[in-house]
Amino acid sequence: MISAEVFTSNDIEAVEFHNEIHPRLKVRPEYYDLGYSPNPQIYGRRIVLTRLLEMLENLPSQYGILILDVYRPRAVQGILFDVIRNEVRKIKPHLTEEENYIETRKYVSLPSVVGDPYCAPHLSGGAIDLTLIDSKTFEECNMGAPFDDPSEISNRDYYEIKSSLSDEEKEIKDRRDLLQHHMEAVGFTSYEYEWWHFDIGNVFWSKKTGNPEVFGPLFGDNEWP
Repeated sequence: MISAEVFTSNDIEAVEFHNEIHPRLKVRPEYYDLGYSPNPQIYGRRIVLTRLLEMLENLPSQYGILILDVYRPRAVQGILFDVIRNEVRKIKPHLTEEENYIETRKYVSLPSVVGDPYCAPHLSGGAIDLTLIDSKTFEECNMGAPFDDPSEISNRDYYEIKSSLSDEEKEIKDRRDLLQHHMEAVGFTSYEYEWWHFDIGNVFWSKKTGNPEVFGPLFGDNEWP
């Protein structure tokens, strides 16, 4: 468990994540590529970056990390909420609108509004979405479900509770376990519904660790720096 006292003024400052930081760390601005965001830069808290670099030092050398998202402004969160809600409708058309809303919230947090004491995890700059890649080819590893897939196979422990696994599924389970283990070892908490999502200093981390929430919106009332 990380206590709130370890966060310094340096830890909480905003930094940009880019491809020149580490040879095994790559960045792909997923929501810019999809047209949801006008900005190709990825920002986040410095502690997210420093802990991620610490994690890379212990990660087996055949793996690297691909960052898909860290800070997410309110406008992008709103777009994504609607997109995921529509995806859930396609996957589970039998759900009522209320049931759809509950299911959607497993895979995307409600957007925050300016002045709201609630700060969505990614708005804080303390949530990160990432996956494993091959450190030589930079190809994404098979993690069993694509990023932002709002179905049960995306759940962190899906392969832990599946009654029998094929050889390929055992490899996927091992990769998920590896990612979770190394991220949690440096202070992140993992999210039960998304194998790719990890937190530090934000509302999800606070609920898991029992520590006070440290981060509000990364850029205050602004969407971008």
